[in-house]
Amino acid sequence: MAMVKTLYLAACAAALTATPALAQQEITSRPSIVVVGEGSAERAPDTFRVTADVEGRGASQVEAVRALSEARERVGEGLERLAGLERARVTTGSPQVQPTHDPDCGRERYGDTENCPITGYRAAMNLTLEGAPVERAGDAVSLAAERGGRNARLDSTTLADDRALQAEANAAAFADARRQADALAQASGQRIVRVLRVQDPGARPFGVAGIESVQDIVVTGSRIQASVPLNVAPPPARIDARLTVVFEIE
Repeated sequence: MAMVKTLYLAACAAALTATPALAQQEITSRPSIVVVGEGSAERAPDTFRVTADVEGRGASQVEAVRALSEARERVGEGLERLAGLERARVTTGSPQVQPTHDPDCGRERYGDTENCPITGYRAAMNLTLEGAPVERAGDAVSLAAERGGRNARLDSTTLADDRALQAEANAAAFADARRQADALAQASGQRIVRVLRVQDPGARPFGVAGIESVQDIVVTGSRIQASVPLNVAPPPARIDARLTVVFEIE
């Protein structure tokens, strides 16, 4: 249920601290009520993110890095060429090269391997595929595992551009605020005259943030099918909105 807050003449000033002093005086000089409307909107996601770990091992650091490079190409190239993808972008995390030791060495010293002889090296990093459409997300996980990726997983599904969904949620929140205001005005024998102020406490201060695009690579050329197709049914993308609305009454 939406939370209702009714603030009369004395409380309006606290709710409108972001307004200039003159405009605030003008608003608070009128009888008004303040309500908080809440709304949400959902839509099927159109973008997914799959991650997997890749590694290489060798007797020397050079051999381990070479093996990692081959694994990265094998998994990354395969993901970019996944059949059914319309857009794709593969990015990598920071690679690491670490020595390996006999698993029995250091066991009596609570895992301290400082004095254990080095048996080889392990180089590792993670890969992330951002792709569309979402229907190929399960196949991407399957193909990543098939080509040697470890811990392959579907991290998230989102909308590449959520502005329309945000507008829909805002409209639902305002409608909720208006319903509350009408009910409160009627209960007090008043009527709504006009909207004095609408404020979004969670508004993004510098344009629209958080919108991601995967349009930099359009998949062309030969495609690779996952040996084991994997269907997924991700939940809808959801945006919640909360608006503080000041209504003039008379």
